Amino acid sequence: MMPRRGRAERPGRLAVFRMFLAERKEPGPFYEEMAVRTVEDFPFPLAGAHVLDLGCGPGYYGRALEAAGAGVAAVDLDAHSLGAPVPGAPAALRADAARLPFGDAAFDGVFCSNLLEHTPDPGAVVDEVARVLRPGGWGWLSWTNWYSPWGGHGISPFHYLGPRAGVALHRRLRGRLPEVNLPFDGLWPTHIGTVLALVRRHPEVELLDAAPRYYPSQRWLMKVPGLREVAAWNCLLLLRRRP
Repeated sequence: MMPRRGRAERPGRLAVFRMFLAERKEPGPFYEEMAVRTVEDFPFPLAGAHVLDLGCGPGYYGRALEAAGAGVAAVDLDAHSLGAPVPGAPAALRADAARLPFGDAAFDGVFCSNLLEHTPDPGAVVDEVARVLRPGGWGWLSWTNWYSPWGGHGISPFHYLGPRAGVALHRRLRGRLPEVNLPFDGLWPTHIGTVLALVRRHPEVELLDAAPRYYPSQRWLMKVPGLREVAAWNCLLLLRRRP
């Protein structure tokens, strides 16, 4: 089991930002640190909970969730995202987040980090999250919103010109395109206002909180249309399945 750290033992913000900048060449340190930080500050009880790690990738978050005492089922559709599993990560199942191979009310919680921008239909994913949660169960959903500085993933910052013009300029200036996560091919523009609206009108889930994932104390940004789309680098929603 991973030992819990005191806050004084955490790398500082600058160190984590340097890990983020190096993420494309060396993803391990950044994602391992983010997984540990996320679980240390998790807003829901994990010990003994049956949790779905939706969009699990190589398993950094699943491993941290299990270290906190959760039983984890891991799911991802993209073989590239899965890659080589990290040591100790729960075994992953290949499945579509919009058509999950689980029964109704199968989980106490659903953890979903950076998946929504990789699906053309976030509403279908929210529907499935609601379906597989038990009444009173929680959902933890985050994604990189399109107009954040890294919203275009591999073509950033050219995504600010739009999906098609951004791809064209990236190709012209860089001479090639990223191998994965091009707009409308593994990456879809996903906006905070749109996702908030579909969650708020969903009959089976309650929105508990919305905040910028990396600086949640500034959750007031979520109340300002337009500004939130640019200033929140990653949006976090906390949900509860209605009884």
